[in-house]
Amino acid sequence: MTNPAARINAFRAAVVAAVKTAMPALRQCEEQFGRFNLEDLETNIISSPAVRIAVLKAKMNDQAGGEIAASLSCSAFIITDGRERDAQAWTIAEALIVLLHSSQMWGLTKLGAPTNVEIQPLVTVKLKQRGAAIIAVEWTQKLRNLGTGIFDDEQHLLTELYVNDEEWPLEADGGANG
Repeated sequence: MTNPAARINAFRAAVVAAVKTAMPALRQCEEQFGRFNLEDLETNIISSPAVRIAVLKAKMNDQAGGEIAASLSCSAFIITDGRERDAQAWTIAEALIVLLHSSQMWGLTKLGAPTNVEIQPLVTVKLKQRGAAIIAVEWTQKLRNLGTGIFDDEQHLLTELYVNDEEWPLEADGGANG
């Protein structure tokens, strides 16, 4: 069950949109579920240069007034190939760390500043043999007010299922119709 109003989903989508706007020459910029690795590169068609945005972990914190906040561990995986792959990957990584400035809110509210920003090349023999480079730009960002928009008036989780932005009703037992 997904809800496009969920704060973590909205955060990840906002980061993707901002990166696409800042770097229109990217051939792909999409959301990534978890860490990006060589298996992802081998099983998915990825046109480089590409950036994949992931929330790797969300550590929850209770806030005064009963609100829930999460410290999000995030990563932007940069994938390049070709002769200039290393230089191109570092250039994109540098552009991303500039985007992660102290007032970057990705167009959202109730969001802390990016912290702990770092660049880490992911180097393996198999990557070098493929002629590809992957660099991870990692950061932490605090997202407050979790749960907003995902519960109905009776504090029940909303019961819509969205598949490719199309709403599907759910049965009472939680299974999808159709």
